[in-house]
Amino acid sequence: MTILDARDLEPDVELTADVCVVGAGAAGLTIAGELERSGREVCVLEGGGFQPEQATQVLHDLDSRGYPIRRNFMSRARYYGGSCNLWAGRSMRFLPRDLEPRSWVPDSGWPIPYSELLAYYPRASRILGLPAFDQFEEGRHEDALSAGERALYGGEAIDPTVSLWARRPKRFGAAHKSALRSSRTTRLVLHANAIKVHLNPEGTSVESVEAATLGRNHLRVRARVVVLACGGLENPRLLLLSRDGQECGIGNRYDVVGRYFMDHPRAVFGKVRLREGVRLSLLEGCPISEGSVQFGLGLSRHVQRTEGLLDHYATLEVEHSEYTEKGYQSFIRTMKVLLRRGHAGRRWEIGGADMGDIAGLLYLLTPRELVPHGLYRAYWHARKALTAGRSARDRVVVYFCEQPPDPESRVTLSRERDALGANRLVLNWKIASEVARSARRLQAVLQQRLERTGLGELDPGTGELMFTDASHHMGTTRMSVSPRTGVVDTECRVHGVHGLYVAGSSVFPSASHKNPTLTIVALALRLADHLKRRPN
Repeated sequence: MTILDARDLEPDVELTADVCVVGAGAAGLTIAGELERSGREVCVLEGGGFQPEQATQVLHDLDSRGYPIRRNFMSRARYYGGSCNLWAGRSMRFLPRDLEPRSWVPDSGWPIPYSELLAYYPRASRILGLPAFDQFEEGRHEDALSAGERALYGGEAIDPTVSLWARRPKRFGAAHKSALRSSRTTRLVLHANAIKVHLNPEGTSVESVEAATLGRNHLRVRARVVVLACGGLENPRLLLLSRDGQECGIGNRYDVVGRYFMDHPRAVFGKVRLREGVRLSLLEGCPISEGSVQFGLGLSRHVQRTEGLLDHYATLEVEHSEYTEKGYQSFIRTMKVLLRRGHAGRRWEIGGADMGDIAGLLYLLTPRELVPHGLYRAYWHARKALTAGRSARDRVVVYFCEQPPDPESRVTLSRERDALGANRLVLNWKIASEVARSARRLQAVLQQRLERTGLGELDPGTGELMFTDASHHMGTTRMSVSPRTGVVDTECRVHGVHGLYVAGSSVFPSASHKNPTLTIVALALRLADHLKRRPN
């Protein structure tokens, strides 16, 4: 039996493995699958079960004291498959410029060359079931660009961005479940919440991981290699909780663990009224044979460099009528239940959520993410035919923003403890003023392009620019050459600790504006290959 439940094990049982992976999400299951094929004995610890459970999910609760995050929103899933159970499926690739340091963005840049990502992107794309990797090249969609889109991209201020979707979002838990049941070398332990990493007395090498159930049944996994793959908030929390070998927390000699927390601030503001007859098929998103593609409107690197701006982009989404807005949230909830896309039961709390807040959700869930691919293609073509010759509807502008690395944007431990007896997290999310300035500038550039091309006009709207988070938790165990500026080295090994590695977006030194999932999987494959080369 390769799937165990920690609640059924003897108290204080000790397991052994070559590699212990903490977290059964996209990164953890990718690494476990790769190592299994190489013959390594792997033990995967997952804090939840196969289905969401309220008592377990509460362990993710934190104290938010900085810029407000979405209330009553389930941004992390503590059960088998991880937060990809909630993922809508948008994938974007980093470009070489995204890894380069920028003089106008302090602490930007990655310590590895772009070739290290590019070598793994095609494999990561196949794992996610995306269209062929070359579909990320805007030139592959040249023939599909409308006259209006060609005009918008005709100047030097706006560059296209490309997002891809698979036919359906990858659910890592379901994809790996049958293999785990039949595996001879990999064990999955459910309801095993990691609470501490133990090092040798010198604090230089990993020895084991301690885990506990909600019933306070403890177990330990001894392994020569430990990979923390439990997300951008839980990875630093586990390092900070582990104080036996290093009193300030593992990897935290220079007080870097938990710092540089980044998300992708999002905002919906401004409205575009297009001239009658203008078509923007790629900007609105359209189906292709293997999935879907959507173009965005990004600030060119020339404008960013010249004006000291961040790397933002925007999409134009069809505005819904007042009647549609009232029913849209109900539609989302119904479709997610019917199609079992994510955990609809508690992703939005009925009692506390603002059920009329269409703007806060518009960027996240659209028909392309909610319905099966074949039905979406039929819907898209039918809508195109039915609206032919009609006046264009208004579009709202959705801004996807880069957050610059900031050491004061961070997570720390609270004095309050959870049901496991572990310190809860305090999140102090900082959004620098440059984020809003760059968003306003992108809006002005878009307004100028619309006017100069005669495609339409943009009403910038009034009021304060408000952001929301995107549930992209990055940067808290950032990759660096020196332990003074980061937590892990270029191989994702915690500085100064033999055998202890970190996987996931917490190692991102900077984040651009791009959704992290594709890069998370690429880095997981890269780490797995590194571990395969290590002697047993």
